Amino acid sequence: MFCKSMFDKHSYSRYLLLYKYLSAYEKSYRLDSNNILSNLNRIMTRNLALTKVSENHSGLSNNIIKCWKWNVNKILNVQENKKYAILILNCRITQKKDIIKQFWNEASLRITVDGGTSHWDKFLNHLSHDEQKSMKCPDLVTGDFDSISEEMLQKYKDKHCKVNKIISTPDQDFTDFTKAIIELNNYCEENKVQMDYALVMAQNSGRLDQILGNIQTLHLIKENRLLHPQTRVYMLSDDSISWLLHPGDHIIEIPLASRNGNAWCSLIPVGEPCISVTTSGLKWNLDNQKLNFGGLISTSNTFDGSDQVKVKCSHTLLWSMEIPTLM
Repeated sequence: MFCKSMFDKHSYSRYLLLYKYLSAYEKSYRLDSNNILSNLNRIMTRNLALTKVSENHSGLSNNIIKCWKWNVNKILNVQENKKYAILILNCRITQKKDIIKQFWNEASLRITVDGGTSHWDKFLNHLSHDEQKSMKCPDLVTGDFDSISEEMLQKYKDKHCKVNKIISTPDQDFTDFTKAIIELNNYCEENKVQMDYALVMAQNSGRLDQILGNIQTLHLIKENRLLHPQTRVYMLSDDSISWLLHPGDHIIEIPLASRNGNAWCSLIPVGEPCISVTTSGLKWNLDNQKLNFGGLISTSNTFDGSDQVKVKCSHTLLWSMEIPTLM
């Protein structure tokens, strides 16, 4: 068995999370212990290798990349994109029909998560017959299936898609979003592919606990290395996109519609204070200032018309911005 001294704190934390996750499968499907240990050995061997890859990529012993570049235009124009996965969580799909169709069909992997399968089905039902025929099937349907009817689940079991898999993830210690990310990682490992990013259709209005749970998953992905360190994760909700900015320097390319349309943006310290934040390209910039709840947080900010926003932060921040063209 593994001991804590064998891994750094991130590897050990990830080991515990995945051990609980696999143990839940043992209880539900009576997998033998040798199979679980085999999976754990595979996961942890890969994790140690990724630690070295990440350190070499950053060139720093503390694993902080010197500068990240984020081009939102390339995310929105999927024809320029590389490999990406799209995940539909349990939320209404409100974006423009043609945008969602393109996001879905151009993806390398398509996943519907629990009740997200029902929302995806509703989206399809609002398309014309010819449009429905042009839409690819989900590659993976996953979740604990407490938010989807048996009839809907059976409908997708019967679709006979090329790579269609139904995977139950019953462990209640983790959200369906977190478990779907683990299944995405399993797919990448089994098929020896690396996704450039994952595009997650989520809802940032409605139940506050679910919103915070989604942000928690973004943190778990980084802290427990649930995905390859170079796979980025973006959340789309209505006309906004959000992702985490980890400690370091960031250059964010701003779409024309956002910088010329008085679109909103925000920098939120979720989980811990950010001791120092310096920005440029915003209407209200920060100059080596502290962001924390109970003090200053940057909400309802906007852009100064520049094509880039630059952020230097000492601790992790949640960056969100409006994309008017999504709706």
